[in-house]
Amino acid sequence: MAIGPGSFEDTLKNTNIMLRMMGIPPCGEPYPDTAMALLRSNVGFIGSFLLLVYTTLGEVIYLVQMLQGSEVNFLEVTFQTPCIGYCLIGVLKMILLAVRRNTIAELVQLFRTKWKKAIISNENWTVCEETMRPAIRVTSVTALANVVMGIAFTMLPIAEMLYHWLHSGSWVRQLAFNIWWPFDVFAGTQYFWFSYPLYVIIGFNGIIIHMAFDCLFCILAAHLCLHFRILKLNIENVADECEEARAANERRLQDAIVQHQDLIGCSAFLQDVFGVVLFLNLLGSSIIICIQAFMITTVSGYTLIKFVLFMLCFLIELLMLCAYGEDIVQSSGAVADATYNCKWYEESRLFKTSILQILHTAQKPIVVTAWKIWPVQMVTFRGILQASWSYFTLLKTVYADN
Repeated sequence: MAIGPGSFEDTLKNTNIMLRMMGIPPCGEPYPDTAMALLRSNVGFIGSFLLLVYTTLGEVIYLVQMLQGSEVNFLEVTFQTPCIGYCLIGVLKMILLAVRRNTIAELVQLFRTKWKKAIISNENWTVCEETMRPAIRVTSVTALANVVMGIAFTMLPIAEMLYHWLHSGSWVRQLAFNIWWPFDVFAGTQYFWFSYPLYVIIGFNGIIIHMAFDCLFCILAAHLCLHFRILKLNIENVADECEEARAANERRLQDAIVQHQDLIGCSAFLQDVFGVVLFLNLLGSSIIICIQAFMITTVSGYTLIKFVLFMLCFLIELLMLCAYGEDIVQSSGAVADATYNCKWYEESRLFKTSILQILHTAQKPIVVTAWKIWPVQMVTFRGILQASWSYFTLLKTVYADN
C-alpha cells in the first residue's frame, strides 16, 4: 500500500481500494446519469449489501429463536448481541455511502480544488507531508490490522476443530458466529463446508465495510486539518514589516479570513455527511465493548481469542475516529494562536479590526459532532470506555446473581 501523498489522488488510493472491494466505485465519482450505467457500476455493491443485510436479519432471527427456547443461555445471548450490532452499523454505513454518494463526491472534489490552490510553496508541501503521510499510514495499517483480525476471527473455528480431532479423534463442527439458515448447517458435511466459506466472506465483507467508511472519514478529516495548518502558516506570515507592504498585508489577511470561513463550512459539510452514522457507531460501541469485555472474563480457549480480536477491532476503530476528530480541534484552534502572535500591532487600523474578526471566530475550535450530540474527540473515547466499564460491572453483577 502507498504511504506517501505524491498527489491528492494518492491520499485516497487505499480508501478507494477498500471501496472497490465492496463493489463501490471511487469516492470521488458521482453516480452515472443513466439507469443501466448506474446498475452496472454498482452490481458488486448491491451483492455486498444484500449479503450483509441477510447476515444481520439471520443473526436477529437466530437470537429470537434462542430466546424462545425452553432454556435460554445467557452467555450465548451476550455473544449474539454484539455480532448483530456490528453488522447493523455496517448496513447503516453502506446505506450512507449509497444515499450520500454524490454528496461525498462533491466533498472530495472540494478538497481536491483546495489542494491545488493551497499547496503552492515548499513550506506548504512540508505541512502536507507532515499531515497526510501519517494519515495514510495510520488508516492503511489500521485497515490491514482489522482485516487480519477479522479473518483470524472467522478462521479460528478450523483450528479448534483440528485441535479437538487430534485429541479426541472426532469432529465437532463449529462456526465463528451464528446465523439462521433455511437448513441445518450442522446436519451434514456437505451443508457445513458449503456454509463455512460464506462465513469467511461475510466476516471479510463486514470488516471492509467498516474500515472503508472510517478511513474515508479520517482521510477527509486529515485534509481539513491540512488546510487549517496551511492557514495557520499563512497568518503567521501575513504581517510584512515593510512599510510599503501594508496594503498587500491587508489583502492577504482578507484572503485568510475568507479561507477560514470556507474551512468552517467544510467542517460543517463533513459533519453533515458522516454525523448520523458516527453517532450510531459511538452509541453502539459502548454497549458492544462492554459485552465483549464481559465475554472475555467468562470464556476460555479459542473462544477467548475470538472475543479479544473482536474487541480490539472495535477499540482500534473507535480510537482512530476520535483521534482524527481531536486533530481537527487542535489544528483549528491553532489558528487563533497564530492570529494573536502575528505582528498585528504594527499594522493599520483596518488590519487590526480584521484581526479581531478572525481571532473572535478562531477562538472557538471546530468540533465535529456525532449527530450534534457527541464530540468526536479523545474525551469522548475516554467517556465511552468509562461507560463501558460501568455497564460491564453491572452485567457482571447480574450474571453473578443468576
